Amino acid sequence: MAKRYLEIRAQMTAYMDSGKWPIGYKIPREMDLCAQFDVSRTTVRRALSALTEEGRLRRIKGTGTFVSRPQIFARTTFFIQSFAEELKSQGLCCETEVLECRYVSAEAQVAAALGLTVGTRVFKLRRLRYSKEQQEHGPIVLTASYFPAHVGALLESYDFEKHSLFSAMERYRIVRAHSEKSITATRLPPKECRLLSAKDEDLFLKVTSVCFDREERAVEYCESYFPTDRNTFRLHVVTD
Repeated sequence: MAKRYLEIRAQMTAYMDSGKWPIGYKIPREMDLCAQFDVSRTTVRRALSALTEEGRLRRIKGTGTFVSRPQIFARTTFFIQSFAEELKSQGLCCETEVLECRYVSAEAQVAAALGLTVGTRVFKLRRLRYSKEQQEHGPIVLTASYFPAHVGALLESYDFEKHSLFSAMERYRIVRAHSEKSITATRLPPKECRLLSAKDEDLFLKVTSVCFDREERAVEYCESYFPTDRNTFRLHVVTD
């Protein structure tokens, strides 16, 4: 499936680059793409999700998926490994408050990112992360991670207030070989603002990521919200 997903992704990109699918074009429905490429819906969704993350496609709920203007992204090593290790490298200690640790039905965005069908059972881990030394300023990040059920079965009994997700995945040999991340600015509903000790009008950085194993299977989808007044990001960019 991994090879076919990459082939379909490349073919769709060629359609857009050649003008066959111009900017604003509504692409065929998933079922039509499945027939065209002779693959499963899961494979098509993987390709569509990747192109959406890249900014080449834009999904409008209830309307369809459209070709959008190409965007420029910088490839970085942004939180590839462990949030706790990032803090440790700055001489700080990480503390975690678990808000949710349960199975839920995958909504559209989660399902698409993980290559699943909407409504599929997934494991959700929602946490607040603090710096122990700067706890009086409030949480550094609110994060929600979603995992396919077979990964959740390994993680569900783990104590994530005492141990990190990174260490849990290492223990069970769940490989996160690479990630695809996007960063946008957003505001949050009042309830989430209160969780982050922020004001309703405050701005947050939203970081979404999909982590893949060595076989190109999605093993985690994550949404993280960082208060801009408590976070400064230094990106290490390597040029070829």
